[in-house]
Amino acid sequence: MAQCVTCWLLAALMMFPALLAASAQEPVLIDRIRIAVNDKALTRREVAEIKRLRIQEIKSEHKGRELEEKLKRVEEDLTDELIEDLLLEIHAERMNIEISDKAIEERVDNILRRDPAMAGIYSEDQLKSFIVKDLLRRRVLSREVDSRIRITNADILAACRKQSRDGREVEVGHILIRESEPDALRKINAVREQLEQGADFEQMALTHSQDPSVSGNKGRLGFISRGQFVKPFEDTAFSLPVGALSEPVRTRFGWHLVKVFGERVKARLDCDDLDDVTRQSFRNQVFAKRREERLKQFLSGLRKKADIRVIN
Repeated sequence: MAQCVTCWLLAALMMFPALLAASAQEPVLIDRIRIAVNDKALTRREVAEIKRLRIQEIKSEHKGRELEEKLKRVEEDLTDELIEDLLLEIHAERMNIEISDKAIEERVDNILRRDPAMAGIYSEDQLKSFIVKDLLRRRVLSREVDSRIRITNADILAACRKQSRDGREVEVGHILIRESEPDALRKINAVREQLEQGADFEQMALTHSQDPSVSGNKGRLGFISRGQFVKPFEDTAFSLPVGALSEPVRTRFGWHLVKVFGERVKARLDCDDLDDVTRQSFRNQVFAKRREERLKQFLSGLRKKADIRVIN
């Protein structure tokens, strides 16, 4: 019996080099890098999964020609978005910004409580990934963009005088869902459906809008004139009759619902003697425009300093 065991061991040892050689010849699958920004990278598999989810979302929310156009742009739009996410993630690390597990868990609970269907679309890990990116983005932009915008009395006066030279004004409100929010377009459509069924606009804005100023204005932006907000938003606002609610409108800030509460043929304002509500309205308008400009500059600056590689 001992002799048989010895024979078996000798045979196994003799076969071991051959087994190693065979193993070395087997192909090893490596998930190659697709997008790299400095020392951060996303693999082809990761990008493909994000793209799959994005296409699934687009197909569930669009039809016909609009669907075709969005599918044509998905690759370019997604690549730019992922590069931006990596840039902001790197910058957040430099600023020592950390997201606590508690903050992430609270956001997951809030999302699933408001929209239980999300659990069937995204895994918990995917939801957490979206949340971390969104919180990092908000905190970086709050410190690097929002906190550096200064609005002076001269700025408000200039905005007032410009408005007094323009024509029709519309009184608008909006609800914003950031595009970085999981399933953002479906969510804004769900909010729109509730508004169409009679839900109170201000309460819905307080509950759902991700505009930083919503706690103060309840989604009401006051009277606006041309040249004060981004073009897709303005084009929609000035095309609606009083009382109408728009379809979702996409800008670089996310998805908006725009509602027109009133209109007026502009009376000349006494820009040197504005009431508090009108003054705050002008301040909000100037802030929004400055924020868009500074956001472009900030992201452009990050891109110029970074080593960005997109590998086809």
